[in-house]
Amino acid sequence: MAAQMMPTGGGGRRGRRYTRPVADINVTPFVDVMLVLLVVFMVTAPL
Repeated sequence: MAAQMMPTGGGGRRGRRYTRPVADINVTPFVDVMLVLLVVFMVTAPL
């Protein structure tokens, strides 16, 4: 009986823990770089 409970409990715990890693990617630096590049290209385009 205990052998039947262990895989279920362990699998459930492992399944919840490793289902999807949380990947919080901060896009603020990417947006800042894109805006700076946009300004640089807008300034240098008429030259």
